Amino acid sequence: MNDTAQAIQADDLQQRVFQLEQQVNDLKQKQISEEKLNKVAIICFSGEWDRLFAAFTIANGALALGQEVDMFFTFWGASALRTGDNNAKGEKTWIQRLLGKLLPTNIDNAPLSRLNFGGLGKPMLRRLLKQKKIDDLDVLMKEALDLGAAFHCCDTSLSLFGWGNADLIQGDASQWCGVASFLNGAFKSKLVLFI
Repeated sequence: MNDTAQAIQADDLQQRVFQLEQQVNDLKQKQISEEKLNKVAIICFSGEWDRLFAAFTIANGALALGQEVDMFFTFWGASALRTGDNNAKGEKTWIQRLLGKLLPTNIDNAPLSRLNFGGLGKPMLRRLLKQKKIDDLDVLMKEALDLGAAFHCCDTSLSLFGWGNADLIQGDASQWCGVASFLNGAFKSKLVLFI
């Protein structure tokens, strides 16, 4: 075989390798796209009743459509996962104890963001929900858990407030994680919401 024929054969081989690499990359991108179609990430920053209501409504809708749902509760939103036991054991500073008393002790005690009317707004809203046969927030939260939503607690927020497993509704099953861990999953999500 002469040098020209070897050069042509080498070029053909190099072109085939390039095409195969391109096909492998296309398959990887397709796989990533398909993974993203089945995942929703919701960041719950607010601890207000109406915003949590929206977050759990969206989560349950996504779960009903066959999507995986990861919910990340951070800062004020972390209070949605509290047990209601304001006397959980643990070493807390006076600021942490004060925050524990000022923040909602569970999802039922979360305030409205608007039209609270000195505490009358939420009972009026709940009355409307009951009349329209719409599930209340505590029911939406339980449904999300039952349907497989993953709840992640921001470990920085929990540390800041001095809360531990005894303070949280899932106790030892609570998934503490940092923002980097949550974002690793969020990057694979088709939809990321900040509520």
